[in-house]
Amino acid sequence: MHVSHCFSIWNVFPFYITHCFHENLQVQLACYLKQPETAAALKRTLESLMDRGAIVRNLENLGERVLPYKISSHGQQHSRGGYFLVDFYAPTSAVESILDHLARDIDVVRPNVVKHPLTQEVKECGGIVPVPLEEKLYSTKRRKK
Repeated sequence: MHVSHCFSIWNVFPFYITHCFHENLQVQLACYLKQPETAAALKRTLESLMDRGAIVRNLENLGERVLPYKISSHGQQHSRGGYFLVDFYAPTSAVESILDHLARDIDVVRPNVVKHPLTQEVKECGGIVPVPLEEKLYSTKRRKK
C-alpha cells in the first residue's frame, strides 16, 4: 500500500472512508489520524474492514488541508489534516462493528458515518405514463373563429 510521505509529524489527518454496501447503501466515514501512525493506522483500518467482510476497492490521497474547525481528542487539539478516500463494499451489519473498532483506536480522533446519496439506485416510478410530446406539439386543432 502506498501512502503519501509529504506530511509533517505534528499534523493530524482526517481520514475519509467511503463504504459501498451490498444493500445499495453508501456512507462516508470520517476519522482523524495522527501523522506518525498514518501508514500503520491505514493498514490497521483496511485490515479491520477486510476482517469484517469488506472488499476494499480503492485508496486515494486527497491531500493536506486545514480542518474546518479545531478538534480536541485524546488530550490534544488538532487543526490541520490530510484527506484519504477508501472505497469498499461491506455488509450493512458491519458498520456498527467498524465504528466501534475505530472509536477504540487511539490513532483515530473522531469517527463519523454519513450517508452517501450517490450510490443509491434511482428507481423509475412504474405509475408514470410517458406522454407523446411530439404528437401533441404537431397535432392540428381547429380553432374557433
